Amino acid sequence: MALRTVVGDITQTQNLVCGCLTIAGKTALHGLAEAADKALQVLLASPPTDAGEEQEFQLELAQVRRQFQVRDVPPNIFQTKVDDWYENARRKECEHLYHACAYPGCSMDNWILRVDFEDQYRSRGLYSWTCKAGHRNSVLPSQEEINEVNRNILSHPEYYTNRCGYDSLSLRRFRLCPECVQEGLMTFAVHEDGCKQWPGISYAHRHCFCWHCTRKWGEECTHRVVCEDPGLQQVRRTIDGAGGEMLEMGFVPALAYIEWIQTGMSDAERDCPDTVFPSGRVFGWTRQGRLRMEDRDELKRWMDEGTT
Repeated sequence: MALRTVVGDITQTQNLVCGCLTIAGKTALHGLAEAADKALQVLLASPPTDAGEEQEFQLELAQVRRQFQVRDVPPNIFQTKVDDWYENARRKECEHLYHACAYPGCSMDNWILRVDFEDQYRSRGLYSWTCKAGHRNSVLPSQEEINEVNRNILSHPEYYTNRCGYDSLSLRRFRLCPECVQEGLMTFAVHEDGCKQWPGISYAHRHCFCWHCTRKWGEECTHRVVCEDPGLQQVRRTIDGAGGEMLEMGFVPALAYIEWIQTGMSDAERDCPDTVFPSGRVFGWTRQGRLRMEDRDELKRWMDEGTT
């Protein structure tokens, strides 16, 4: 009974059997399994003659067959199950070192080590990988992480400066690196001072973009380009058309959002501006509810406090 309980639960590795064994007591557990196998084989060869003991034995035997899904009990059933339990417990302890395959039931043998993913995929700007069984997977931020970043962006729609260095443009404090989003990452950037180029020293980050319009610096925008502010960035997970997921960046019209916050008497649901993504839109009031940002008095207070 005690050994059946142990091998049936890989999450319990302390206080085993009698309460004094742990997963570290491998020799003792193997010894108990060997003794249990021998005792079971003896009883199978010569069942108890006492009616009460016979009934108890048959109940235990039925439990063994049911739990281990066997008809004929192998002579080393408990030793085999203890070995399997050790292997599964070891894997459980190592799960955090891997990116798991999202396909239901895909074996841990097909997963990828996180360090290997970073070396083989992330270093090349890739966020998807294919497991050994051929299943395509995406390594993306969790929904909780996405919500937190989206909240931070929407918490400060105001400009922190009305005249940045060199370009003399109004800029907000927070942005997401657009190219990082394309790579499945959310790099939360902060503008401290200087011009619209971020980072001001190009080698400080592997991507360089215009803080004002979020386009690629040097190719799509420069100091000579008169660009437009697309609004407040928002990110969501969406399907990538190839069996996986990707991050998609959209925008909330900033002036309309600020007006919605400041005009407390307007219809909150009707007037809240939507988030516009390349593949569609999210209704503004739906977004605010999802992010728990419906209280316009609180939003106005955050905006008035600023980011300094």
